[in-house]
Amino acid sequence: MTKRLLDIGERTVKLAEKMGAEQVEVYLAKSRAYEIEAENNAIKGASEQRDAGIGIRTVIGKKIGFAYVTTLDEDDISEAISHSLSLAKASLEDPDFVTLPSSGGAYHKAKNLFDNKVDTLSSEEAARLLIRTIDATKENLEGMDFAIEAAISSASSFNAIVNNLGIAMAESRTSVSLYAYPVIKEGEDQTASYEYQISRDLKDIDPEYIGETAAALAIGFLRPKTIEGGTMPVIFEPLGANSILGRGLAGAVNAEEVQMGRSYIADAYGERIASESLEIIDDGTIPGGLGTRTFDAEGYVSQRTPIIESGVLKNLLHNSYTANKDGVENTGNAARPSYSGLPRISTSNFILSPGKGTLDDFISEMKKGIVCRNTGDRPNMTTGDLSAMVMEGYYIENGEIQYPLKNTLIGINMKDLLTGISQVGSDSRVTFSMITPSFVIDSANITSG
Repeated sequence: MTKRLLDIGERTVKLAEKMGAEQVEVYLAKSRAYEIEAENNAIKGASEQRDAGIGIRTVIGKKIGFAYVTTLDEDDISEAISHSLSLAKASLEDPDFVTLPSSGGAYHKAKNLFDNKVDTLSSEEAARLLIRTIDATKENLEGMDFAIEAAISSASSFNAIVNNLGIAMAESRTSVSLYAYPVIKEGEDQTASYEYQISRDLKDIDPEYIGETAAALAIGFLRPKTIEGGTMPVIFEPLGANSILGRGLAGAVNAEEVQMGRSYIADAYGERIASESLEIIDDGTIPGGLGTRTFDAEGYVSQRTPIIESGVLKNLLHNSYTANKDGVENTGNAARPSYSGLPRISTSNFILSPGKGTLDDFISEMKKGIVCRNTGDRPNMTTGDLSAMVMEGYYIENGEIQYPLKNTLIGINMKDLLTGISQVGSDSRVTFSMITPSFVIDSANITSG
């Protein structure tokens, strides 16, 4: 499949040049994805999506056009080239555009990105995994009034990118995710929690672990209480860290946001912005990572980029446009939602380097504070102000969990949060946005009620 995509891409580039493009880039994709949802022991719904298409970026001078089609038919592709060129001719010049990228060096083939078992996963096999997850959840909720939702998703994708500056790359990838979401009723009280796993490899998915953990968490969040507010330390578990750092910090080190003045660290390059214990990297090369790739969405070589070292901001994340604008090296962080969009900037594998200690260690050492397992909030990206609702969390006193929290908010500026990180744990896990352990901040403003 990838060879066919490359062949189509190379023919498209040659045709675009004949039609008047000075530079041309072609991004092709073909994918299959499906999801099965279940509630208790019944299948609630199933869906499958197959997609294929091509996006064409053409350049004339400093004018850029883009068009796409949702087929790989030659006539449709020719029409898309014509449309892209027409848009380029009609557009205004972009004074900051320099060039599309060339390869940028030797490519190192990314490992463990495609699992045949995921690619060939049947609906019957997927349903069995769901039932195992639900059964494991039910076994740990025996005697309770509960309902369980669960879902499994899998995807296979084949991508290629070709331009007329020497790039011609293709790659295949898979992914699979599984979650359980139990809801428990106890009198007037109702609570819920969830657990999930996501990977490129089916063998990393453990239905029993997901079900057992989700059930235990839901039980642990029964009978939540508010607390007296004040200033106190906060432990962020990996899912909480995923929201705060995986979205709140990753967005701030996006070079496009910095160039547009929309980042709270816009003037901090080369300065200390975090605790000396904080080390964050963006690494698109680790075997099997969710963000691992041989090349980014412009075909530029993927790489390992230090973001924060010993608390100092070392690099921003760039694609070819922002790197050329700043006159710095491209970090290979171009990303696209699909062939239908132009390249933006995103993390690959955004990683908080592990330290020492576990979540249990941090709790046992805390005299008074809270644990944030999860929050759906992220900071204001311009000011850095964060007001995060603790969606799941606990109150800690004298080294022990006292009870779960409700109606509790964490208030802090991201600059203070980053400099206030006093401990980083060793309990790293893969989340949707990053790979991270738990970490502790010395103090934040807590309101509850």
